[in-house]
Amino acid sequence: MIDNASLERHIGREEQSEDRADPERLRRLSALLDRRWSPADGMPPLGHFLLFPPNEIQSRIGADGHPLRDPGGMLPAISLPRRMWAGSRIQFEGIVEPGARLVRRSRLVSAVPKSGRSGHMVFCTVAHEIRATSGGPVLISEQQDIVYREAHQGPGLAPRPVMQPEFRAEHFSGRTVGPVELFRYSALTFNAHRIHYDREYARDAEGYEGLVVHGPFLATLMFDHLLQAAGGRRVLEFSFRAVSPSFDGEDLRFGATIEGDKVRLFVTNPVGLAMTGQARLAGS
Repeated sequence: MIDNASLERHIGREEQSEDRADPERLRRLSALLDRRWSPADGMPPLGHFLLFPPNEIQSRIGADGHPLRDPGGMLPAISLPRRMWAGSRIQFEGIVEPGARLVRRSRLVSAVPKSGRSGHMVFCTVAHEIRATSGGPVLISEQQDIVYREAHQGPGLAPRPVMQPEFRAEHFSGRTVGPVELFRYSALTFNAHRIHYDREYARDAEGYEGLVVHGPFLATLMFDHLLQAAGGRRVLEFSFRAVSPSFDGEDLRFGATIEGDKVRLFVTNPVGLAMTGQARLAGS
């Protein structure tokens, strides 16, 4: 049962955390993307996803690997057990220099219950603003969508939505993500959700046919493809939306089409569309 009154009471709650754009973490992200890195290269693709990681103590970690839900926290303690990062809309308003000390202010802006073919869900949107700890303008602003869903039902695996891209891409690349890459990204982000490394749990508890590729990791790979297609032009805005899960060992295909300063993007897996994206570039 979803408590709508509780959802409404949480809207507007905030939290704040501090971190450093640690060059060693950024170097390791670049290594995961199969390239060498130095601080002179600037932030690697979506490097800010590595910052402000969860730091809950071990006794407060749940059976799925996520921190236990806290009624006093910014996010509601929603009873629906499955949680995923469904998408983000990001504006790169300034430059985050490697080594910079940063502060992130986060605020819950909406919590909307919905019902569909897959059962009851709650969609939460959190607004993040990242600044230097010394003050100054916003460097990165982001609206992050988080969805909570019912537990997987039935003895079989959960079916994947089957959709196809809505446009023909001009720039393509491909990649296969295996268990090692998933482990390395989980370690980089301190993400202990078991669907990314515990095959038996992913299958038996959540109904997935394999280890799940992290949504933010898939978005990072899509952003990396965007940078290659954009030929050095700076990305001002980027958004992504998860459509269907992708699993370890699958062939992933990345597509992009650039029209002036606007970019349309997609990722496909063997079933169909896995993620969509859009971006806005600085002038050529």
